[in-house]
Amino acid sequence: MERPRPSLQRAFHLHAVAVAALIVFSAQSVPARILSNGDRASIAQMKPRYAEVLSEVARTAERSDLPAADGECVRETLRALTQISDELRGYESLITIEGQLVEAGDDDAVKDVIRFAVVNALKILDIEQRRLDDLSTRCARLPLAAEKVRVALRFIEGTAATLRAIQPQL
Repeated sequence: MERPRPSLQRAFHLHAVAVAALIVFSAQSVPARILSNGDRASIAQMKPRYAEVLSEVARTAERSDLPAADGECVRETLRALTQISDELRGYESLITIEGQLVEAGDDDAVKDVIRFAVVNALKILDIEQRRLDDLSTRCARLPLAAEKVRVALRFIEGTAATLRAIQPQL
């Protein structure tokens, strides 16, 4: 069983922290026009939650006492989380664009951009949820690995629920 290198672990953590900071700072101090302040706060919380989940799964993947079968499932969960982040990065910027376009004045265009990003982010989350559901089935008999897959699935479900909640405003 090959263990993740510490530099890879640090890269995961730095990536999560940097993206979280970007979201939180871009969502603050701008009057809401399309999304409510509560919606924007919910969206801003997605990245810190992602960072927590990624960190928890990464710490488990590093454990020296992790059985090989569990390790394989946990590493696959970690790869899925990293892929989700990579795929959602562009849409995330589009979803938070309202806060950066205070003077644009064209709310319909901004709504269209946010709607496009939300719809596509939900498609990605749906695909990744199905992939993790399959992994959950494969890892069901491995309690530690199964729990980490469930943690990742709860994050995906929560993120999708947050995005679905803002769709009616778009």
